[in-house]
Amino acid sequence: MKKLTKYSKVFWRRVYRPVKPFINPLLKKIKLSHILILLILIMLLGSFWFGKVLPRAQESAAWWPWSAKSHAKMATGFFEKGEEKKAKKELKIANRLLFLSLTNTKTEVKKVEKKINEPDKIKQEIESWENILKKRPFYRDVLLRLAVLNYQIYENEKALEYFERAEYLDPKNEEVMKIRKIIFP
Repeated sequence: MKKLTKYSKVFWRRVYRPVKPFINPLLKKIKLSHILILLILIMLLGSFWFGKVLPRAQESAAWWPWSAKSHAKMATGFFEKGEEKKAKKELKIANRLLFLSLTNTKTEVKKVEKKINEPDKIKQEIESWENILKKRPFYRDVLLRLAVLNYQIYENEKALEYFERAEYLDPKNEEVMKIRKIIFP
């Protein structure tokens, strides 16, 4: 413990001495109330700006459970974490609470709804393209479209499979080369 206090005294002398002429006038002007106000501002700004979406939305929903906006934010947070069932549940709650909210909240809930339902729409589109592919198994454009759609929902193995089939059919095609650069660099 003595070594630590000795080290801290030496460190303080070496750091404080060179800046003493600049700091002393400032320390005389700064009051305790200024420091407290600064700390309170830092705490408030930190709680609003920093952190993840989900914990803040959960806290907001706990304080005001009838807020469609907080439930929409929770849905976004769950969706970003990959928990689609919880996201859809929170989105249903937000939609039920829309009659209590303002118009800008309605547009925000609709944006979240579009974002959460997008993978389902992509999956439906994949199914329809796969039905076309069953009828025409050597159709390059369908294979490329399926590769892109599977890449969008993070099914990279299927995307690679469809892309390789399309590339085998027409390796020097411009579209095939563009998709190769974009998806598989």
